Amino acid sequence: MYNFEQTIEQWRLEERVAGIAVAVTDREGVIFSRGFGVESTDRPDVPVTGKSMHRAASITKIFTGITILRLVEKGLLSLDEPVKTWVPWLTLKDGDAVEKITLRLLLSHTSGLPSEYTPEGARDEAALGPTLRVELPAADLVAKPGEGKYLYSNLGIRLASLCAERVTGKRFTELVEEAVLTPLGMEQTTFDLRVAATYPISVPHDRNEAGDPVPYRRIKENAARMAAGGLYSNAEELCKMARCLLRGCKAEDGTPLLGEDTFAEMCRVHAKPDEKYSYGLTMRMQALGEHTLLGHHGYAPPYSSSLFVDPVSGYGVVTMINTECNALRERIPELVLTELAGK
Repeated sequence: MYNFEQTIEQWRLEERVAGIAVAVTDREGVIFSRGFGVESTDRPDVPVTGKSMHRAASITKIFTGITILRLVEKGLLSLDEPVKTWVPWLTLKDGDAVEKITLRLLLSHTSGLPSEYTPEGARDEAALGPTLRVELPAADLVAKPGEGKYLYSNLGIRLASLCAERVTGKRFTELVEEAVLTPLGMEQTTFDLRVAATYPISVPHDRNEAGDPVPYRRIKENAARMAAGGLYSNAEELCKMARCLLRGCKAEDGTPLLGEDTFAEMCRVHAKPDEKYSYGLTMRMQALGEHTLLGHHGYAPPYSSSLFVDPVSGYGVVTMINTECNALRERIPELVLTELAGK
């Protein structure tokens, strides 16, 4: 038994969380997988496990970044050309900004586009372009593109995914499956809730007036936001992505998903929100002692999640929580990786 197990359960009870799934991997495979609590308070006899499906939320952005960077490597896209090259109808309130917004700025959240969270909306992925045609001209920029000001923008990630669709003629979810899910053997990871629901699924929970978790009777969907946070997965499956990152963005058989230089660029600091965190191209970097973790948080209320790896110690941790608790999505990987790095 690891020392962190008792602490995680204690935190779960203190924070009144219904269920937490935690899986730990090294470069070879999963070395720990356990659930704390239940998939649903309606079914107190059914524990949450490392195979329980959750909304991965913005962990999806790692998959999005790799998919787009693969298209850059193929010469279909460029990090530094104006995105208007591929989206000629693009207009903004600030007309001069249109020619300055690039994929590099979109993927690093330094484009100046505002934050956006519209969890419910279209059911058809074909709505991505038409939806952005309405939203982008009405968006107020929060900074000049390229000034280096970091502002997390789902709107920008969605625009980047539209560029990928336009140069390939394919839906972005199909591109992610071809570029990432299939090479990594992630057979249960999906953008389709109808597919996710055929597996054991961890139900989202709200809190009642007493602060106790109760099932939230709706899973919000918006097909025009798939690239920003649309994946469903489980902790053990997401460990395949963790191992990919630990191997330098390579699949289990050693096949690179990205070249070394491209992956290094993905993990290079492009923006620094604060002293603890920095951001690359859809990659979040977090200081933990003298080590730098790579990964991403996820938040699709009430789901909270995180995937972080420590390339120095060679371990990765996936945390999936079915009750809103963003504090634990940060504290758990730090707890686990600190213990493992000390062994």
